[in-house]
Amino acid sequence: MLFSGCSSPLPTAAELPDGTFRGTSSPDDQGAVGAIEFTVRDGVITSASFVVTDPDGTVHDADYGLSKSTGEPVDEAFYQRAQAAVAAEQVYVTQFKEAGDVDQVDVIAGASLSHRQFVEAVEDALSGI
Repeated sequence: MLFSGCSSPLPTAAELPDGTFRGTSSPDDQGAVGAIEFTVRDGVITSASFVVTDPDGTVHDADYGLSKSTGEPVDEAFYQRAQAAVAAEQVYVTQFKEAGDVDQVDVIAGASLSHRQFVEAVEDALSGI
């Protein structure tokens, strides 16, 4: 796996062959891992998804931080932080698709860990190129 700060720049979508690329990040302190899948066609990212999953399989999505039995936040402060990170992850995907270059994906305040995992997952996806 490659890590942020590598000396050689990653290829942009315009430099990639057509195909679907998949990669994962290293685990965070709680063991959650980010996974990306994106497709390149004619030098353009045509689709992309990024999902963070806890070690127990819990996906960081719109329900992340809600009680499975009541549907209410288990801890309101945690839920708000978690949902801000989930929203930021989708912004990262959008920026990546639009720019075709992970170096053009801006860090969003409060979601720097998600950004690190996003970048690591892209680096991993491109490690065999």
